[in-house]
Amino acid sequence: MKITVNGKEVELKNSKTIADYIIEKNVTGKMYVIEKNLEIIPKEDYSKTELKDGDIIELVGFVGGG
Repeated sequence: MKITVNGKEVELKNSKTIADYIIEKNVTGKMYVIEKNLEIIPKEDYSKTELKDGDIIELVGFVGGG
Protein backbone atom coordinates (compact mmCIF):
# COMPACT_ATOMS: atom_id res chain seq x y z
CA MET A 1 0.00 0.00 0.00
CA LYS A 2 1.28 3.49 -0.83
CA ILE A 3 0.40 6.62 1.10
CA THR A 4 1.85 10.13 1.17
CA VAL A 5 3.40 11.31 4.43
CA ASN A 6 4.50 14.94 4.73
CA GLY A 7 4.65 15.23 0.94
CA LYS A 8 6.65 12.04 0.30
CA GLU A 9 5.21 8.81 -1.05
CA VAL A 10 5.92 5.85 1.22
CA GLU A 11 5.25 2.14 0.93
CA LEU A 12 3.67 0.55 3.99
CA LYS A 13 4.44 -3.05 4.78
CA ASN A 14 2.56 -3.85 7.98
CA SER A 15 0.75 -0.68 9.00
CA LYS A 16 -3.02 -0.92 8.89
CA THR A 17 -3.85 1.94 11.26
CA ILE A 18 -2.26 5.22 12.27
CA ALA A 19 -1.14 3.58 15.54
CA ASP A 20 0.59 0.82 13.51
CA TYR A 21 2.35 3.47 11.41
CA ILE A 22 3.61 5.28 14.53
CA ILE A 23 5.10 2.03 15.83
CA GLU A 24 6.51 0.95 12.43
CA LYS A 25 8.25 4.30 11.87
CA ASN A 26 9.28 4.71 15.52
CA VAL A 27 7.65 8.12 15.85
CA THR A 28 8.83 9.55 19.17
CA GLY A 29 7.79 12.43 21.35
CA LYS A 30 4.50 13.25 22.99
CA MET A 31 3.69 16.44 21.16
CA TYR A 32 2.54 15.72 17.62
CA VAL A 33 -0.61 15.97 15.55
CA ILE A 34 -1.64 13.70 12.70
CA GLU A 35 -3.90 14.80 9.88
CA LYS A 36 -5.39 12.27 7.46
CA ASN A 37 -6.87 13.56 4.23
CA LEU A 38 -7.22 17.11 5.65
CA GLU A 39 -8.87 15.93 8.90
CA ILE A 40 -7.09 16.06 12.26
CA ILE A 41 -7.29 12.68 13.95
CA PRO A 42 -7.70 12.67 17.75
CA LYS A 43 -4.97 10.70 19.53
CA GLU A 44 -7.53 8.32 21.04
CA ASP A 45 -8.61 7.33 17.50
CA TYR A 46 -5.14 6.39 16.16
CA SER A 47 -5.66 2.67 16.79
CA LYS A 48 -9.03 2.58 15.01
CA THR A 49 -8.24 4.92 12.08
CA GLU A 50 -7.42 2.67 9.13
CA LEU A 51 -4.94 3.64 6.46
CA LYS A 52 -5.90 3.06 2.83
CA ASP A 53 -3.97 3.20 -0.42
CA GLY A 54 -3.65 6.82 -1.53
CA ASP A 55 -4.21 8.43 1.88
CA ILE A 56 -2.43 11.72 2.53
CA ILE A 57 -0.95 12.03 6.02
CA GLU A 58 0.60 15.09 7.62
CA LEU A 59 2.54 14.46 10.81
CA VAL A 60 3.54 17.60 12.69
CA GLY A 61 5.68 17.55 15.82
CA PHE A 62 5.97 20.38 18.32
CA VAL A 63 9.30 21.48 19.78
CA GLY A 64 9.54 23.62 22.86
CA GLY A 65 12.35 25.90 23.86
CA GLY A 66 13.16 29.36 24.82
